[in-house]
Amino acid sequence: MNVGNISNLLKRVSDKTGRLMLLALLSAVPVQEILAGASCVVAKRLGNSLAIEWVASPQESAESALRKAEGKLIDQGYRTKGQDVHAQAATELSNAYMVIIKTEYTTATGRTRTSYGCGYSARSENQAGQAALYDLQNYSWGWKPEYGYEVVESFRY
Repeated sequence: MNVGNISNLLKRVSDKTGRLMLLALLSAVPVQEILAGASCVVAKRLGNSLAIEWVASPQESAESALRKAEGKLIDQGYRTKGQDVHAQAATELSNAYMVIIKTEYTTATGRTRTSYGCGYSARSENQAGQAALYDLQNYSWGWKPEYGYEVVESFRY
């Protein structure tokens, strides 16, 4: 849960007593649970991935992780005419396995394409890897499992 979600909840509770009860309940949630998350951001040109950055930490919200990862790519010069940075995956899990994969393959039109996938799981590295494959397929429609991929990063935060 992030600060925006808390604000929306407070707006929905109409009376003062209800708001006080909601705040009392939320105060029992550790701050770490409110501000925790990860995000992957990819620099792309004409659908081809050029670079990836990620931020993952129990001390980051998904939104702040997204902004920091975007900032890293922008600072590296990836926001120019014809290319930009795009949020690809994010989570508000306070502790998770995170897997980032990369593939390079030739498209049906004969172009070499690079694509990334990011996945998260509170349960296992394997589930995070499956989520990364799903993410890769969502952003790279021409990719097929027989093209293969490599694991760029696999860790737990």
